[in-house]
Amino acid sequence: MTSVERVSVLLVEDDEDDYLLTVDYLEQIPNYQFDIKWLSDYQGVLDELKQQPVDLCFLDYHLGAHTGLSILEAAKSLKLSTTFIMLTGQSDERLDKEALAHGADDFLLKSEISSPRFNRAILYALSRRDLENERLERYKAEADSRAKDRFMAHLSHELRTPLTSIIGYTELLRDNHQLSNIKPELDIIHNNSQHLLNLLNDVLDLSKINASSLNIEKVPTELGPLIADLQSLFSMETKKKGIALSIVAKGDLPTVIMTDAKRLKQILINLVYNAIKFTPEGKVEVVFKLVQQGQNYCLNVAVQDTGVGIAKEKQKQIFKPFEQLQDTITRTSEGAGLGLAISAALVELFGGKITLESEVGVGSTFCFDIDLGTDIGECQPLSLAASKSDESQLCPLSLKGDVLIVEDLPEIQTLLKNLISNTGAKVACVNNGLDAVNLVCSGEQAFDLIFMDLHMPEMGGREAIVTLRKQGINTPIIALTAAAQKDNIDTLLALGFDGIITKPINTELLYQSLEAHLQAKPCISEKPASSADENATKQRILVVEDDKNTRDLMCLLFDSLGCESHSVSGFSECCALLDNDTAFDTICLDLNLADGSGLTLASEIKAKECGANLVIVSGSEPPAEALAKHQIEHVILKPVSLADLKHVI
Repeated sequence: MTSVERVSVLLVEDDEDDYLLTVDYLEQIPNYQFDIKWLSDYQGVLDELKQQPVDLCFLDYHLGAHTGLSILEAAKSLKLSTTFIMLTGQSDERLDKEALAHGADDFLLKSEISSPRFNRAILYALSRRDLENERLERYKAEADSRAKDRFMAHLSHELRTPLTSIIGYTELLRDNHQLSNIKPELDIIHNNSQHLLNLLNDVLDLSKINASSLNIEKVPTELGPLIADLQSLFSMETKKKGIALSIVAKGDLPTVIMTDAKRLKQILINLVYNAIKFTPEGKVEVVFKLVQQGQNYCLNVAVQDTGVGIAKEKQKQIFKPFEQLQDTITRTSEGAGLGLAISAALVELFGGKITLESEVGVGSTFCFDIDLGTDIGECQPLSLAASKSDESQLCPLSLKGDVLIVEDLPEIQTLLKNLISNTGAKVACVNNGLDAVNLVCSGEQAFDLIFMDLHMPEMGGREAIVTLRKQGINTPIIALTAAAQKDNIDTLLALGFDGIITKPINTELLYQSLEAHLQAKPCISEKPASSADENATKQRILVVEDDKNTRDLMCLLFDSLGCESHSVSGFSECCALLDNDTAFDTICLDLNLADGSGLTLASEIKAKECGANLVIVSGSEPPAEALAKHQIEHVILKPVSLADLKHVI
């Protein structure tokens, strides 16, 4: 059955016969019902247009004291979405052009009301109206989307600021040995704060997925350590619940795969966490398998549990955001129901799909595939040797020497700078190969080792090393590359590189390169430092933050790390302080200060020739182009933790 569309019509006409004729032919147009109002006076027409929207308005040209043109001109000034069609008794090209110039959408002779042209004019007018409405709806939807993005960024900032205080102060209290009697309670606060932070991150991820702004970035990733992290991450939880966790591989697996390690790990953690949560007894097993599909290879992952299972009618809804599966045995549920929704969306970004097989009281199996491409390189049995934790990755070396980092990405620059500085070596950074060539060939500073990215603006790593070797520079140079195929490695070695480290940076290989090319520092017997010595070696830190709680907390955390901390509350205070004292090792700048931007302040600080390491502290990820423009190398996302600040200093 064809639906009938209602259309509101205002007929401005002073001749009753013409009014009746127009109404008669409007009623003959199929699929539309016209609600017609008849007016003939100038002010009455304008009042009607102001009071309620009208889809279509027919304007007679001759209306006594006024003309249809004067009404049209006045109506157009009201910025209405109404479609206007001018009616006249005789053909007049001048009048036609004048009506269109005043904003009429069409022009009709009254003699054409009974002709097919009248029907076409009405249908075209309504089609144009629908297109315009669609355009306005699309514009409104885009505006709503932009408003939502701004709201999410603001929400992230507002939530991360108090979480900074909660997590930071809790960490300080947990490290206080005098409070060991309340450590269980502090652990509860800390764990729940981390849960809130994870929930915030999930909501932001979901927002990015809905806005199609979350991307998968595939880089070479060691598969063994990534899988081993799962075991170490959940071993405590499964032991506490009294269930078994096993991670197995059916056949050999690739040593290195091209994938987005962060997002793949996020999928695995969500699925394994869910399996453990809804398995009161028995076991959880994660099975990895290499599958060939035509020319392509896939990594197939199955997460199996002996838990409560999921009823058939609920199996589709659990992949929807904010849908929770209630544990029918314990009558409890946890989380916001975002994990599975995000995992399903991430798997789709990888080009796959999550499938589910489940039976109530027996258990569930979640499966998904990750495309690995056509070249998977070397395969070997899965080894679950425990991966190094963050603490164990702290550098055990004590080295001396000068190292140059040639890298255009600020985040990679900062990572390498922090890792290498931990050894005691001195580090300098440049943003491209041309700057590296100019610096090294100038002889202003001698370097013992250079780490060089291959893909950079101005001059890439390949061109740079050829230029340096032609100039007789024999300094060891290590290539940083995301491509580690054998033919590529052979080419790089032939160009003159002394070694290759693949991205993401393998810390162990990095330290091996440093140890091979830099001198070890002589062992110095430890002796108690005097207070004067302690003061001389303390790092001076400046915290620029307008939130007092966050400011005080960061100073306490820095002080607990043996630093000398100072703080100011805003842009102008910071500038005033640095006019008299620029001797700071690190300056932490809040991104959104009450009296200015942290990025702008960073430029002001650099103009004062202050050599401090500048760190942006923000409630949301700042745009990469803004960081590059202001040459910011380090960003900390709120809430700020003790581990973050350890990394900074």
